[in-house]
Amino acid sequence: MTLPALPDLTAPHDDLAVVRERLMAVRASLQKACQELDAQIQQLDQLNQTQSRDQEAPNLFETEPVPPIISAPVQQPWQQQTTTSIILEATAPTTLDPELEQATLEELNSALSKAFSQISGRQLWAG
Repeated sequence: MTLPALPDLTAPHDDLAVVRERLMAVRASLQKACQELDAQIQQLDQLNQTQSRDQEAPNLFETEPVPPIISAPVQQPWQQQTTTSIILEATAPTTLDPELEQATLEELNSALSKAFSQISGRQLWAG
């Protein structure tokens, strides 16, 4: 069973009725899970009383089917194709216009400054 993840419930934009609805939904889900567990425990107790330990008990839990074991690896179509590698010669670095370089650095610095101020303005997560 997977419970829904709840965001920070104390956020100022959350309406109390919405938060209450979320909590009630989680509570109902937990109650249903408890009822299912109680039913499985009761079935297990009944099986222990009625069957001897030599008999195979039915599976009370969901299980995934076990994949078959393959003795020899099967080659995929992409594994059968041959690959060709091409190595290109490195080119000499070109000179960058100093004005373009300065403008790029200033733009990057501005973007990083904005991002840092946004991140530092957020509250840290409790944890």
